Amino acid sequence: MIESIAKEYISLIPNLFDSFSELNKDSGALSHMQNHVIEFMYFQQRALNLKEISNGLNIAKQQLTNIMKDLEASGYIVKTPDIKDKRAVLVSLTAAGKDIQEKKWTNIYHHFSERLTKLSDEERIDLQFALHKVNILLKKMKD
Repeated sequence: MIESIAKEYISLIPNLFDSFSELNKDSGALSHMQNHVIEFMYFQQRALNLKEISNGLNIAKQQLTNIMKDLEASGYIVKTPDIKDKRAVLVSLTAAGKDIQEKKWTNIYHHFSERLTKLSDEERIDLQFALHKVNILLKKMKD
């Protein structure tokens, strides 16, 4: 039983990735890594230091340096001194940084909703239940 569940989970990943990549293909002018940084910050909903971003994305702080410079120059992020740690800076999304993510996710939602029209009512109910159940069970496995 465990082996068949693991195989089904592994086969789900490329399907989700392909579907998401297709939905996300026209979602903005950011590079792949810039998008990851902005997206991570967007979902954290607070100012972050570079270590938090680095750990959250599992990339080296040195790799973030140029990405952050470019994002700051483009007006997507702003850096402020961390009052708790004088050596660190906090990075926040600007209104433009938040806006680019909101537009991206609205676009993905719209494209996905359009694709749902290819399914029958019964298939949409099945998909809704399956996605809901997978989300619940994956969260339960994390805890």
